[in-house]
Amino acid sequence: MKAKTLVILLVILVVLAVAGGLVIRSQDAKTPSGEMGRALFKGLPINDIAAVVIDTPTETASLKKTADFWIVEERFGYPADFSKLSDFVRRLREVKVGRQFEAAIEVTNRLALRAPDDAEARSGEKGTRIRMMDAEAKPLLDVVLGKTRIADPGKGPPDGQYLMVTGQPRIYLIDQIFSSFEVGPSQWLKKRPVQVDASEIRRIVCLEPDGATVRYAVKRPEKGKDFVWVTPLTDQKIKISSVNRLANALSSLSIEDVKPVSESPDFEKENVSARLDYTLFDGRVYHVYPARSCSPTVPCRIRLQVTHEPRTEETAGDASAQTRDASAKTGAGESAPAVGETRENEHLKPWVFIIPEWQHQAFLTNFEDLVEKGT
Repeated sequence: MKAKTLVILLVILVVLAVAGGLVIRSQDAKTPSGEMGRALFKGLPINDIAAVVIDTPTETASLKKTADFWIVEERFGYPADFSKLSDFVRRLREVKVGRQFEAAIEVTNRLALRAPDDAEARSGEKGTRIRMMDAEAKPLLDVVLGKTRIADPGKGPPDGQYLMVTGQPRIYLIDQIFSSFEVGPSQWLKKRPVQVDASEIRRIVCLEPDGATVRYAVKRPEKGKDFVWVTPLTDQKIKISSVNRLANALSSLSIEDVKPVSESPDFEKENVSARLDYTLFDGRVYHVYPARSCSPTVPCRIRLQVTHEPRTEETAGDASAQTRDASAKTGAGESAPAVGETRENEHLKPWVFIIPEWQHQAFLTNFEDLVEKGT
């Protein structure tokens, strides 16, 4: 290599090094030294938050605090998952500033920081808007979350996310990722409508939809024991794995969505395949009404109610008593009225619950499902 060429290359390297240094200094100048690591929303008054609205370009989830609990307004006031909401608010308050820079229009477009309802923005330019208000609808927080940042695409997942505070011409790179949190209204629902320990289930009775004819009944003689037959009287061996699956169907129940009963007023009369009554050792009775079938176009649905019966040894496993009570208290296709109405029932009876197909199938309604084959 000629000496002249070598000198030219060295000069180019020096120029590039100087230019790189100037760029770094310029970026540093845009982020004051006191801003790096600062908690961006440290002063957010969490206890004053009474409403949270999450807007995306396609969906809105409106969460509102009532006297008793948080609700999802797009789901007819069904309870929201408070633990998920509180975790989200806590994480948002704890975000720290990595760097910040001016919000030029081409940058906000590239980082998807335009408002989701901005009619002039293209879909790839829109972000997720988070608003929080107090009980008087006074704004407490209003931000747009944009794209995530990957420092080194070849070495790992995103390590930050871009954010803008509405009304401020500045973009922040924050140290947490919120792009994967659930934003649709159904994803903010309280997914566990009942809290039942499978070991506390004393008796399970499956009845015809009219609530008058017993298909089968099993019970635990006492806590910690396996289920045994009550009805029918048979020498066939009970399939313990199936009856445990049946018990766990209630204890592990998790919903996907809800609809008000007012949209399906004749649900029990027209749709249910059977009625399952789960009686606990403490006297609570959970009535489960599974729909006959479901498919890719018809979601799997159930209804739930809870009543309370006195604890007596005489009726602890007596399916005939169960049948007599059901016949006396319900008409064909009608839901059993509460024996000692519980507040829990008030939160269950207004709803038809949408559940996954595998959970729907776990509510076994045929005697043959609980019998060991070949016995």
